[in-house]
Amino acid sequence: MPALARRTVLATPLLLLALPARARPRVPPFPEWVGRTAKLNGDNGQARLLLEASRGQGTRTGTIAVRLFFFCKPLPVLDWTIAEDGLTLTYRRQSAIAASRIIQGTARITAEPGLLQWIEAADHLAEFEGFEGPEAVRACG
Repeated sequence: MPALARRTVLATPLLLLALPARARPRVPPFPEWVGRTAKLNGDNGQARLLLEASRGQGTRTGTIAVRLFFFCKPLPVLDWTIAEDGLTLTYRRQSAIAASRIIQGTARITAEPGLLQWIEAADHLAEFEGFEGPEAVRACG
């Protein structure tokens, strides 16, 4: 093996370590999410969340699209509330399996850049991947 090629092979792992890791976008406070579709990638797959502004009697609704087996299923968010600090969102949504079942959830923006703690039946982490327009809530991928 020529000396130059050998040095390249030996130095490649060091060069990869020196490269900056893919920077995660900052997770904006939840009030900035209203009217925009947030793209999330969690340990259970991809999801999209759209929080809609209050209508009429102050009810805050929205849509969350989750992957169920091989299908993307948009589900109604029945109501939601953002904590005063803007870092915690509590919500109620329809279950993906039984429409009559209501799921209560909480999402918290973590100190780790780009991550959310998502709590429904279990505790999960989701990576925030940015925003798309409101129409994007119908697609999981």
